[in-house]
Amino acid sequence: MRAVVLSGGGSKGSYEIGFYKAIRKLRIKYDIVTGTSVGALNGVLMVQKTYYRGLILWSNLNYKKIFDYDNIKYKEEQILNLYKDNLLKGGTDISRLEKTISKVISTKKFFNSSIRYGLITVKVPSFKGIRIIKEDLTENNLKDYLIASSSFFPAFKLKKIDNKYYIDGGFYDNLPINLAIDLGATEVIAVDLDEIGLKRKVKSDIPITYITPQNDIGSFLKFEKNKTRRGIRLGFNDTMKKYNKFEGNKYTFKLGCLDQNFEKNKDLFKKNIFDILNTNSLLNIILESFSFEKILNDDLLLKDKINKLLEELGYLFELDDSYIYNVKKYNRLLIRKYKLFNKNYNNILSNIKFILDDKEKTICFKQLIEKKDDVKLRELIILFPNEFLMTIYLKTIMEGWYYDRKKNGWINWNIK
Repeated sequence: MRAVVLSGGGSKGSYEIGFYKAIRKLRIKYDIVTGTSVGALNGVLMVQKTYYRGLILWSNLNYKKIFDYDNIKYKEEQILNLYKDNLLKGGTDISRLEKTISKVISTKKFFNSSIRYGLITVKVPSFKGIRIIKEDLTENNLKDYLIASSSFFPAFKLKKIDNKYYIDGGFYDNLPINLAIDLGATEVIAVDLDEIGLKRKVKSDIPITYITPQNDIGSFLKFEKNKTRRGIRLGFNDTMKKYNKFEGNKYTFKLGCLDQNFEKNKDLFKKNIFDILNTNSLLNIILESFSFEKILNDDLLLKDKINKLLEELGYLFELDDSYIYNVKKYNRLLIRKYKLFNKNYNNILSNIKFILDDKEKTICFKQLIEKKDDVKLRELIILFPNEFLMTIYLKTIMEGWYYDRKKNGWINWNIK
């Protein structure tokens, strides 16, 4: 029996809806769902099989759907101040969240579903972890226990149920794999948002596929529409990459793109390095000092390095890391961003600062290569070898040539 286990993580829970979207597309079936905190809520949606309700909720989530604060403009600093102020009052009231949750719960679909379910909450003041499974729930208390599992004390108020008080299940087990095993799981897909909370050691040796954000999604207390929509996209991308439908690390590329990019650019990339280092009488020093020779003579190492440079440049020039790219478009975006940035630094060599940011280093390298300034180029390569390779990659894709072995000649892929 396959179980889906969803961790807590506040506003990062949008990532789990992206995961849900992916496993629907992949047609991965599941028999059990367990969750903690926001994972408990998203778990109910998965038991109900009401994906679109979850998608609409998370795509439009904002502070007004969580908190009763109509008199403020929901600026980040105001929200943080409210959290701080309410600590002295026993936590922030989240009664509006209860109304929001009520809109997406279908007790009929939940209880009629054959999928088993469980959540984690914590009883206070004993701080005892409490497991609640579907058989313990009723139409009247389902929403209450979802809130109990999500009441991140002291930021939020305690949840009272039958004269007993509960707080966020993350204080006991933020990734309830053991609960899924006890419900009969023989295989687990665990979505770990890697947020504050305890995690219990898994007590059984069963296959577990872990899916966790590869990118920074931001604070778990920031409920903003643009942030949650990005989280959905990242959850989808990471899950599809886990199942080898896309590729990349922090960036996402269509399958086969990275191999294609490597084959097109590797020869010119190596040629550019050797040409530059030979021209400046630096070949032996640089190759030996920074293991460039080892990388250049091993295609597996070179491919790994080019893929890393590709993504590092994406962050450097602020490409959207939630988008699904083909590599030609990605490279063209890099070139465009680089050229726009370069316009402001025509005279950077005449006024090199002691401390350069990474973008400025690429400009410096490019201009030094063009001027064949041996001394300054050597100094910068020794100080910043990775930024030198970034510049070589930019130079390579801007030239756009690759060696076609079938045609036995150099082809420019920028020319249609």
